[in-house]
Amino acid sequence: MRTTFALLLISLLGISTHIQAQTSLTANNSFISIQKLADTRINFNKILIKSRHIQAANLPQSKYIFNHPGLHRVNIEGLNFVVKNNAIIAIEEFILSKAALNMINDRLMVLDKMQYAYSESSNQGYLEGEKNTSLAFNNDRQFFSVLKNLKDTLKEISKMANDHQNTASVELSLAKWKQPKIDWEFYCQIVERETKSQLSK
Repeated sequence: MRTTFALLLISLLGISTHIQAQTSLTANNSFISIQKLADTRINFNKILIKSRHIQAANLPQSKYIFNHPGLHRVNIEGLNFVVKNNAIIAIEEFILSKAALNMINDRLMVLDKMQYAYSESSNQGYLEGEKNTSLAFNNDRQFFSVLKNLKDTLKEISKMANDHQNTASVELSLAKWKQPKIDWEFYCQIVERETKSQLSK
């Protein structure tokens, strides 16, 4: 009797833990639109051209897409990514090997960090006045370019999911990925700043 009760209790605790995890994940859902991210900055630029006056409150908010602590789900371009502590641990649309997930995670995290950094750099340039406006415009162009890279990458991942490729085929497809056309020097600067920030804590 005691054994049966103990097994029942363990089972209930397991179910409870699973429900709590699912509830936590559901509560941390985020729906991201790359087009909306682009449109927000485009609309800001249109207002800026008309008014020539910059207000901090009107600057587009820089947002990470994947790079967040904790456990959450990101729905973007029709794909559902499960992210845990700044790393993609699953894509709900298809089963991936650890190697495949690592390749996807590495690429998307690089692009995510870059779009955020370009957005921040652009905002800072606008706030510093006319002397840095041209730099801000350039950062805007780079921001849009990285968003395009992100969208193209997600399209490729979505195609793999829709084609129902097996694990080996997915890994082979990912191995053929070309490096994204980005400013790797700028990315190194991002990593350097992050490292300094972590070391200072």
